[in-house]
Amino acid sequence: MINRILYNQVERLRKGYPVLMITGPRQSGKTTLARSACKDLQYVNLESPFEQAAFRRDPVGFLSNYPDGAILDEAQHVPEIFNYLQVRVDETVNMGAWVVTGSQQLDLNRMISQSLAGRVAIMELLPFSLEELRGAPREPKTLAEAVLRGGYPPLYDENREMDPGEWLDNYLATYVGRDVQSVLAVKDRTRFDVFIRHCASLSGQLVNKADLAQTAEIDAMTASAWLNVLEMTYLIRLLRPHHRNFGKRLNKRPKLHFLDTGLACRLLHIDNVQQLTQSPQWGGLVESWIYGEILKWHRNRAKRPDLWFWRSSDGIEVDILMDRGATLVPFEMKAGLTPKLKARSGLSKLKALNTKEKDTRVTDGFVVYGGHERRKLEDVTFVPWKQIPEMLEEAAR
Repeated sequence: MINRILYNQVERLRKGYPVLMITGPRQSGKTTLARSACKDLQYVNLESPFEQAAFRRDPVGFLSNYPDGAILDEAQHVPEIFNYLQVRVDETVNMGAWVVTGSQQLDLNRMISQSLAGRVAIMELLPFSLEELRGAPREPKTLAEAVLRGGYPPLYDENREMDPGEWLDNYLATYVGRDVQSVLAVKDRTRFDVFIRHCASLSGQLVNKADLAQTAEIDAMTASAWLNVLEMTYLIRLLRPHHRNFGKRLNKRPKLHFLDTGLACRLLHIDNVQQLTQSPQWGGLVESWIYGEILKWHRNRAKRPDLWFWRSSDGIEVDILMDRGATLVPFEMKAGLTPKLKARSGLSKLKALNTKEKDTRVTDGFVVYGGHERRKLEDVTFVPWKQIPEMLEEAAR
């Protein structure tokens, strides 16, 4: 079994909070993590209709069956349980007694804020990161392989023989049929399919909601609602533009990133590495994959990074800015195998514009690319894609 970096954070956070919430997309390994890291707790699957019925017959009695706490898996199926759990937690105040998992971000956050504020630590488990896959039997050997397969744990289980594309197709069918319909009753499945495929084609690019609506033949309000559903069910993340303008008029549209590029490739009918690298979406998918790696590195350490991108109205762009308060750390992403000086143009221009800022400093930048050699060129370090974890350790210092 591939070890999850977040494992050690479970033990640490259970010592300080009575409730630990583990969120993330379906099949990202939440249940496996909870059960392996919390062997002292009984397991309850709240996706089971039998467990749901037992809770609703006698909520207090149901929780009393677990005097030492329990793992409550997929808790969004029984939202009422959070109110009763609050009472139980306040009565016993046992640290680490309850571990709750769930795969619908917005609903869970709302339930927690209403019932468990101040009593819960929240962790987000995303699919495997590059760092976790090092040394695994199916570790990707090239950047294109990593982008094409994505990071869902079943695709790296050496005991399972399956076609990755087929598994991803089935995941998408289940995702639309269960997660999307449970949050938002989509009346026109055909238009939703067009919408989600168009979103995949925009991964790594700026989003224009009006264009999305026009493509799927829906109104702007529906397009916004559907984007929110994709984000709250962990399919996409909308990266916002940084608020500082550095003397330039800012773009205000967000960038859309698929959190798993394997799913984006399936939606785009990309079946192999050759198709991927020749696709017009290749550069955008690489950008989304690297963004996902930066996000996973932080989430695996129970950190919530302050990530943005920057783009002025005249086209000057930096793919990611990590805001650390007094400093901004810039990152660029390139799919090519050769480090090229022009890749540092956006980083250099941002630093030049930042000279008038007294309270924020833009540090030397990083360019992640598809090659194998790390090289420092003036104020920019070119970093091979396989060295992203080491780069982030350096950037976080």
